[in-house]
Amino acid sequence: MMTQPVRGCALAALLLLFTLNVMAEESAITDSGLLSTGLLQGWKRELDIGINGSDGNSESLSIHAGFKADYEDSEDVWKFRTAYDNASSDGEESRNQFFADLEKDWLWSDSPWFAFAQGRYDWDDYKDWDHRISFAAGPGYQFVKNNTWDISGKIGLGGSKTYGDEDEDFTPEALIGLNLGWTISDRESVDFVSTFYPSLDNGGEYRNITTLDWKMKMEEQGKLAMKIGLSNEYDSEAEGDVEKNDFKYYLALVWAM
Repeated sequence: MMTQPVRGCALAALLLLFTLNVMAEESAITDSGLLSTGLLQGWKRELDIGINGSDGNSESLSIHAGFKADYEDSEDVWKFRTAYDNASSDGEESRNQFFADLEKDWLWSDSPWFAFAQGRYDWDDYKDWDHRISFAAGPGYQFVKNNTWDISGKIGLGGSKTYGDEDEDFTPEALIGLNLGWTISDRESVDFVSTFYPSLDNGGEYRNITTLDWKMKMEEQGKLAMKIGLSNEYDSEAEGDVEKNDFKYYLALVWAM
């Protein structure tokens, strides 16, 4: 017999799948914003949900929920990302984390160069800190942008501050990032982002956040898609029982909102 938590999450997942399928079949003539509220009107919005569980000799449950929104015109590019991940095995929680990331690019007319500013908030119950705020700004360069490829790089200066650890120090950091988007077809795409944060205080120490997402639409013009996501965060200064690498993967249903 399924235990109550796993059964409840399974029923919630089935209800969510049914609701999203109904919404996806509705044809929207105009963009009325997020959930018809007018919020983020004109942005490309996506919600992804993944729930995996097992019940038998051992019980496990993992939950992933993410949201992304993008906006671009001739002068600006906005990118917002947020996600929550939780995992447990045999009643023991092993992951409980959340992040929100906002980036703005200022485009320069007829030039591959642009300027960017980025801010990020992280909360994690299983790091040697509870909360982290980071920011950076600098120039970027658009190497390629066409119907198939979107490749850009950026370099900047900023810093991060943690809360809930022993030191709660501010760490000045550089930023070196690569963004690669590959539109394989009208239904299939791959996004790769890798960002390094070398410490300017401690030589040789750095953070790295790398994500790889493969997405395939269920229908060419449909709102539903499946996504396989891979993510790893490396922190060379992790201490104690905290692993330097924090790797996770998930299979999720994506709804274009």
